[in-house]
Amino acid sequence: MRQTFVVEFFCPIFGQHEKTLYLCASKNFADRRKMIRDIWFSIPLWLQAVSLGLVFVWLIQLILILCVRMRPLWQARRDRLGKVRTADALPSISVVVYAHNQAESLQDNLPQLMACDYPDFEVIVVDDGSSDETEDVLMQMDQRYSYFFHTTMADRVSTVSRRKLAMLLGVKAAHNDVVLMTQAQCVPKSSAWLRSIGRLFADGVDAVIGPVVFEDRLGLVNRFCQWDLFDRVLSSMGLTLAVKTFGGWSSNMAFRKEVFFANKNYAIQHHLDLQPGEDDLFLTDITRGKNVTVACSADAVVVNRQSHVGYVWKQERRRRAFTERYTFVLPRLVKHLDSLTRWLVVASSLTVAVAAGLMMSWWVMGAALLLLVLHALCYVLVPYNVAKMLDVHRHRISPLVCSLLTPLVNIYFRIKSRIISKQFYVGRI
Repeated sequence: MRQTFVVEFFCPIFGQHEKTLYLCASKNFADRRKMIRDIWFSIPLWLQAVSLGLVFVWLIQLILILCVRMRPLWQARRDRLGKVRTADALPSISVVVYAHNQAESLQDNLPQLMACDYPDFEVIVVDDGSSDETEDVLMQMDQRYSYFFHTTMADRVSTVSRRKLAMLLGVKAAHNDVVLMTQAQCVPKSSAWLRSIGRLFADGVDAVIGPVVFEDRLGLVNRFCQWDLFDRVLSSMGLTLAVKTFGGWSSNMAFRKEVFFANKNYAIQHHLDLQPGEDDLFLTDITRGKNVTVACSADAVVVNRQSHVGYVWKQERRRRAFTERYTFVLPRLVKHLDSLTRWLVVASSLTVAVAAGLMMSWWVMGAALLLLVLHALCYVLVPYNVAKMLDVHRHRISPLVCSLLTPLVNIYFRIKSRIISKQFYVGRI
């Protein structure tokens, strides 16, 4: 009865495939296996090869999604279950803020930073030779808070990276055991920011990376920049937890002061002639096994309130594309494999679906489209749940469109960084 209903219902659609539908409805396993074999060998050899390639790259994508992109979710779950090692006592923290002609940002963001709920911390602002009212703002803050300090870099310093020199001055001025780097245009999303970072400095942990997002703004360009930063932060967090340290963000990065000075190559001259790399290259230098971890909680998020989002995103993209060649090979290869297989899944799925449709192999076409839909759902649901966990903007449509554009953007900035590579050097000491 059931077989008859299936055949009669689908015959107007599938025509000559009445026998196939009957075998599909049959409970005989041998009949079903014969049906699948007949369908498979009825399609051309080249389409069989493309179909097998689709399954292969789809499985690679599934492994990367489960083991890398979902790793922050697994880490957050382990933290809730008490399986993440935490410090027995909260360490004292020195927050080093880099500023350059950002008096308005300092005026708005410093009070929120100073109001963090933490037992022992100080804030040190390193002024990179600002020509606006930055000095006046810093003097006001100096009078209001006893745990606030600031210093100014000389304008004549031009033979080394100014950001790295500012980092060096801030670390030298720090009185506490842990140094937490951020920037003037950034503000913590929660007053528990320092607690969420400091609690992860257990024995054997030398650095902690926190998530950074752009402030939520309307507009296509702003949306793309927000998604791209979030996607790269998600990828860096996953790669750091699953493979090896791959990048950090100077807007939200903490490390032990003793590790900074123990690594004399960096503090004195290593990569100091490169403009960028004060975050990702530094973390690469100090990485020893699993001594770098990631803060996967909403309290650890830092929001970048930069008004010119597109310009800042473009500059940061160029810097990252240039310094990526100095990072570890394994996570870099995993990242490139993710970009390549992402495109191959889409291209091979559409190729198999169109070719199978023209040959009226409906089951092959349906299987290809099903794999494509499942892949798209994974790329939407995983970032959505991570954003939900971090309590930031939950991208719904952006992953479907931007995830295909991101590999092309990566190639563009990689080529661009090589063309203008001389601009990233500031001379030798």
